Parts: sequence; structure tokens; C-alpha cells
Amino acid sequence: MKYVLLKPKLIFVILLVISCLFSKQSFSENVKSWKEIDRYYKKNNIDIYNLQASEIEKLKSYETIPDNFATLEDVQKKKEIFYLIAYPLIHKNNEDIKQERKIIIDMEKKGSIKDLNSEDLDSLKILTKKYKLEFNLEDKYLYKKLKQRINVIPVSLALGQAIIESGWGQSRFAIEGNALYGQWTFDQQEGLIPEKRDPDKTHAVKKFDKLADSVRSYMYNINTHMAYYEFRVIRRITDRIGAMDENVRIKIKLLAAYAEIGKKYVDKLELVFDSNNLSEFDGIN
Repeated sequence: MKYVLLKPKLIFVILLVISCLFSKQSFSENVKSWKEIDRYYKKNNIDIYNLQASEIEKLKSYETIPDNFATLEDVQKKKEIFYLIAYPLIHKNNEDIKQERKIIIDMEKKGSIKDLNSEDLDSLKILTKKYKLEFNLEDKYLYKKLKQRINVIPVSLALGQAIIESGWGQSRFAIEGNALYGQWTFDQQEGLIPEKRDPDKTHAVKKFDKLADSVRSYMYNINTHMAYYEFRVIRRITDRIGAMDENVRIKIKLLAAYAEIGKKYVDKLELVFDSNNLSEFDGIN
């Protein structure tokens, strides 16, 4: 039998797929009731408010919001279940971003782009295209540009925006479209039309096959869209300083472009951040 060597580009893609399939957080399922989620974590003695790093591999990635979640009246239990749904998805996507970032950092250590072998060069081209940058062998700042885009979103910030945009997972868009972040689309086939949309508006809220796709799309949007350029610059600078809580607060102020209400959105996000002690989740990741 004759074997054909895989092209470097294909090898890179396969490795990324494998890394996603066999990462520590491999649970992914659909549940009908929020009580199933509650029972699983109680059985495993996992408290989302006191989550240990050693317990992360036991977290489950749920594909949809449970059918009966909107009927849950206990506010504290509702918040707890929402965190148990959203946190694992956010953590998993951040881990995927870290893997891509490591690829760039490892390449940078080898020297200039011209010093890369063909396999690394193909990988670099793929990531450059994915993150909407122009590839140029002469661009001595390409690594820097990529690292500025390929970076994690603070868990507290991602949770805060998910809380606002999905109404703690109870919005129509979250339930019917697996949309945790209210991202817009102008393709009516891709989204759900808001019931109170202004007559002169043509947007819809993008729907997804599963919740993980919504989180991935949200992070990709923050990491690539020009509206969040200042956010990415400040992230690069503040990440070197430390003091995570204050760093997140700085980043929050640069997200006014996420919603039409602008500065009021920032105020709302700051209120959610403080009233729910979301900074506590950053220490886990």
C-alpha cells in the first residue's frame, strides 16, 4: 500500500482538531432540566464558588440551556446553575486560545519569520488569516500583532457580558438560539429577529448550533473587530502589570462599542461585575 505524506497545513489543522477533542474538558451533552446539572455537581462535591484547579477536568460543557431553566424561581440557585453552564465554556475556549498563542510564542523564539521552516510557516499563515491580518514575510511586527489578538478574555468579563446579553441565560435568544452574547447578524436566516426591533433596523441576533459556538464567536469578535482595538492594546499593556481585578475594570471601560447604549452599557457591566463578585472567577482560570 502506498502512503501519501500529509501536507504541513493539513497536519496543523488535524492537531488543532485533536487538541479540542481530547482536551481535559471533554464532557459535552444536552440536558432537559437544570436539576440534572445541580445533581451532577452535588454528586461530585463541586462548588462553583469555590472551584479548585484540580476539579476543572470534571466540568461539563452543556450544549443548550435546559428546557425548564426559565421556570427556576430561586435567584441564588439560578445564578449558580448559570455559572455552571457558562464558566466551563468560557474556560475551554480560553484554553484553546492559549494553545494558539503558544504556537506563536514558540515561533517567535526561533527568530524572524524568514527563519521558520515550511511547517511553521504554513501554521503561521493559517493563524494570520484566521485572525484577520495580512501575511508578509517582511513584517517584523507580525508576531506582536498576532499576540495582541490571540489572547484570552478575562473570565469575569466574559461572564458579565453573558449575564447582561442573555438575561442570566433566560432570554429568548439564549433559549432558542444558544446565543449568550447577543451578537448581531444582517442575514435573517442566521438569526432571530428581536420582537421590539425599531422599524428602520434590519439586524437579527445570531443563533448557534450550541452554546460553545456562541462563546467562541464572542471571543473571536473581541479579538478581531476594529471596534475593540483599544481593548486589545490595553489588555496587552495591563497583562504585564498584574492586579487582575483592576485590569479587568480598565478593560470594561473599553467595551462601550458592544451595545448601542454605549457608556450606559459600561455602567451596567460594572454593576454586574461588582454586585456578583465576578472577579473571584478570575483566580480559578
